[in-house]
Amino acid sequence: MAEKTGNEKLGKYIAVILVVAIIAAIGVYAYTNFIEKEPSESENNNNTPPVEEPEQTLLTISVGSQVYNYSLDDLTALSSVSGQGGYINQKGKITGPYNYTGVAIQSLFGSIPSFPNNYTIRATASDEYNVSYTMDEINGKIPLLNETGAEIQIGNLTMIVAYKESGVFLNETTKGPLRIAFIDTEPSLTNSGLWLGSLVKIEVIPS
Repeated sequence: MAEKTGNEKLGKYIAVILVVAIIAAIGVYAYTNFIEKEPSESENNNNTPPVEEPEQTLLTISVGSQVYNYSLDDLTALSSVSGQGGYINQKGKITGPYNYTGVAIQSLFGSIPSFPNNYTIRATASDEYNVSYTMDEINGKIPLLNETGAEIQIGNLTMIVAYKESGVFLNETTKGPLRIAFIDTEPSLTNSGLWLGSLVKIEVIPS
């Protein structure tokens, strides 16, 4: 009889331990799954506004010791001009005419303070190839050519820093993202030596 009573007590003791263990397990589960936790670092990052990267500089203009940097947003924020232009090389190959959109070089220079009255410029491409321009060329007073490359007359074109060709932003394939172009109100051909692709720098040289 005493043995049976001892077994009953042991059984009750074990049952109490099991009940306590089950209650503890339920409490841990509830704490880890139902109590609101602090947001993790990754969750905090999802709620943090992304840091905007600075706009890439596409064009640098130097006037003496002053340097001005322009991104694509800077250039497209300026007054734009569109027109048609093409060129012919020494072998007689014709490119265009296409419709180009960009900033007139004179408008671009007008945004720079204390700009000289008389000057020449040197435009440089990303591969360091460069072309120099006189005031007449900057003002668009350049020869118009026919399809054989012969000079027709002196034109009154607009020299621009172009960023679009036929309504599409220039890229490496179309000698962009910026290029020097000469445009007119009607299709015109000029010497290919005056056009410069992959433009990255313009140096203004007072004269």
